[in-house]
Amino acid sequence: MSHQIRAAIITGAGSGIGRAIAQEFANNGVRLLLVGRRLAMLEQTLELLSGDGHSLAAVDVTDPAQVNDAIMQFAEANNGLDCLVTNAGINPQRAAAIDVDAQAWDETIKVNLGGVHNCCQAALPYLLKSSTPSIVTIGSIAGLKGMGARAAYGPSKAAVINYTQALAADYSRQGVRANCVCPGFVVTDINREWLDSLPSAKRESLEDRHLLGLGTPPQVASVVWFLASPGASWMTGNVIAVDGGYGCH
Repeated sequence: MSHQIRAAIITGAGSGIGRAIAQEFANNGVRLLLVGRRLAMLEQTLELLSGDGHSLAAVDVTDPAQVNDAIMQFAEANNGLDCLVTNAGINPQRAAAIDVDAQAWDETIKVNLGGVHNCCQAALPYLLKSSTPSIVTIGSIAGLKGMGARAAYGPSKAAVINYTQALAADYSRQGVRANCVCPGFVVTDINREWLDSLPSAKRESLEDRHLLGLGTPPQVASVVWFLASPGASWMTGNVIAVDGGYGCH
C-alpha cells in the first residue's frame, strides 16, 4: 500500500490561505479537487498549480447534496481520497453581540461550522478506506481566545476546534487523523484593503501582538501540509496555532 497522499480536497481554494494550501499540496505531487463558490477564482488557482489531473467544483459547502456529489465524483475518479482540508469560511460582520445581525449570525455558523460538517460527513466514507487518511480543519486564533467584534466568527471557529477533536475521538482508531490549524492575522488579497484602512495606531497594535509580524498564506499552508502528511502520523486531535506568537501574551 502507498503511504503517500495521492488525492485531496481543499475547500475555500479560490483565494488566500486556501490557494496557498492548494499550491503546497500540488508541489508535493497531490491531485486536487478545488472547492469554492466562485468558479473564476478556482480557475485562477488552477493556473498556479504544478502537476495535472486537478479538478474544480463550484460548490456551496452549506448544501449537503452539492458537497456529496462533488466529493463522490472526485473520489471515484481518483480511486479514493486521502485528505480533506476544510478551509472555507466567512466573516461577514465584525460586531459585538448586541450588534450582530441575525442573518450574519446564521450564515457564519452555517458556513464555518455546518460547511465543515457537510464536507467531513461526505468525505469520511472514502477516507476510511485510505492508507494515509487525514482531515485538517482551519480554525482561528479567534476560536482560541475571545476577541472584540467577533461575536459570531469567534464562536463558529471555537466550534470547529471542538468538532475536530470530536472527529479525532471517533475516527482515530480507524486510522483517520484530524487536526486543526488556527491562524493568526494573515494578510491576503481579501483583507488587505481593510488592513490598509485601519488607523495607524490600530494597525501597529495588531502587528505588535504578532511577535513575528503578520502572516502570509504560505506560512500557514506549510503547516497544513505537514499535518496532512505521513510525517505527522502520530498527531491527531491537536490544535496548532500558526499565529506569529500572538498567543504568547
